[in-house]
Amino acid sequence: MKEPVFSYQVRKSARRKTLAIIVHPDNRVVVAAPAVCSRKDILRFVEDKSNWVRKVIRANLQRAGKNPPKKYETGEKLLYLGEEYILRIEAGTPPRVMMEDGHICVRLHVEGLAPEASAVKKLLLNWYMDCALAKIKEKVPSFRDRIGVNPSFVTVKSMKSRWGSCSASGRISLAWNIIMAPEPVLDYLVVHELCHMIHHNHSPEYWKIVSSVLPDHKEKRRWLKEHTDCLRF
Repeated sequence: MKEPVFSYQVRKSARRKTLAIIVHPDNRVVVAAPAVCSRKDILRFVEDKSNWVRKVIRANLQRAGKNPPKKYETGEKLLYLGEEYILRIEAGTPPRVMMEDGHICVRLHVEGLAPEASAVKKLLLNWYMDCALAKIKEKVPSFRDRIGVNPSFVTVKSMKSRWGSCSASGRISLAWNIIMAPEPVLDYLVVHELCHMIHHNHSPEYWKIVSSVLPDHKEKRRWLKEHTDCLRF
């Protein structure tokens, strides 16, 4: 494999004390730096970490090769709460998505011999988002009470580089595609964001609260790290 070439984006923060470099699954490279950090220091840091960055990029590319883009055709495998289902596309109205007999069935009006992949994808995306929001809203009350917080709003949306967020106003957002992960992993992500209502950081105090609710949270984080590519849509 040819040695990868990369560019990077710098994000400065007054709260950050040290330099860090993040390689996202889509191979975007971000350098997190203290607000007072000079361009020269950032450049030196990136040069020192360049071999590691290229190693991560190569690994990402190899994983992407094992999970080719979906064609949204009958027979493909789809994930829902950690289980594999077979996609089945059938003609009919009204357009809808159903789960039955180990299949995720997409029913839509077909003009030609086969439906457009974009139409199948759109129906599936809307269905996944509805399922994700319903499942998360089902889980939030019990974890909310155990942690002692009360989010002002809970929603799902598309996220490229993270699984969730928590605003200062208590608004919880989670990536819709976590509905593809096993349910215990989804539990962890809900807990992760709810705990950020107490600590808006990843300090030892924050992780103590997470551990008090989910002692095995490290196992769930490891699963996410190892299976990120499986959750792409």
